[in-house]
Amino acid sequence: MSLLSDSQVKLRIPTELKQRIEAEAQDAKRSMNAEIVARLENSFNFKKLDSEHGNITLSPYQLLDRKKELSDRLVHAIQWANFNNFRELKYSHIAEQLEYETAEIFLDWVQGKHEPTFVELRKIAEFLGVEQDWLVHGDGYPTPHSSFDASGSPERDILELFQTEGISDHEIFMSKVKKIHFVRNISPEGELVIVREYKNEKVDVLETRAHISTVIGDGGRRMLQNFASLWAYLYDSPHRNSVHSYLMKKEKFNELRKLYVHPLAILRHTQPSYWWEEIWRKQPSSHMKDLLADQWEDWVSTTHTASEGVEAK
Repeated sequence: MSLLSDSQVKLRIPTELKQRIEAEAQDAKRSMNAEIVARLENSFNFKKLDSEHGNITLSPYQLLDRKKELSDRLVHAIQWANFNNFRELKYSHIAEQLEYETAEIFLDWVQGKHEPTFVELRKIAEFLGVEQDWLVHGDGYPTPHSSFDASGSPERDILELFQTEGISDHEIFMSKVKKIHFVRNISPEGELVIVREYKNEKVDVLETRAHISTVIGDGGRRMLQNFASLWAYLYDSPHRNSVHSYLMKKEKFNELRKLYVHPLAILRHTQPSYWWEEIWRKQPSSHMKDLLADQWEDWVSTTHTASEGVEAK
């Protein structure tokens, strides 16, 4: 505690600023003087910046308004959760589910007035089905985001994709994975992303290094053929009806990879394409060639390259 007595300072501030400070003070349930003092004290929490050339640039960390960022992520998380809810999920539903006596405390968090504890945030993340570290710290994405590349051993790849130890009826029934969605970018390169949908309505997105096209080198050729072998094996496996594929325009494909919008929301507004069932064949159907004429310029040459690494069916 300081032994010095408090000093008094007279300030002349614009009326609009005074009104904003008064409003914030009322929300925080403290006096206007306490609000001003708190804001002045907080201003010294920023690191001193090196302004050697007189140019001061604030980093994102130094501009952080945590309550505002948490508010944005909470709203985003509720919207994310509402994608799969038949009844709209409201903040009052969440407050009641988490056993709060009223919804006011959750509303204060959503409006950025107060900050929930880390424990509370992790409970909310679990309930809403989003990644805990994303909601608490802003790290990563709302849903798991990792990578997958076909190894050339389709039996092993299927177990990894469906997170099982075998393909017996019992093991498939016990798998947490509901569907696998292969999404190809409608671009000359034909980048590939995988969306894995779980039975508990969660998803994760798997980036790949594969180009499903002829815009490839030797490494890309092997990767294309590895995926072709995987698709051929999946076609004759019990998982066949759990596999879907899509062709997606560049803008929507990039939106899918950014993971701001729920991946399934994007997929459900995208017409399925059954290219995964044909691309590995030595003689793919002419009907598929006609269907893809406007979307996949090198379809025929891609199937020729892909099928070279697949055992005859």
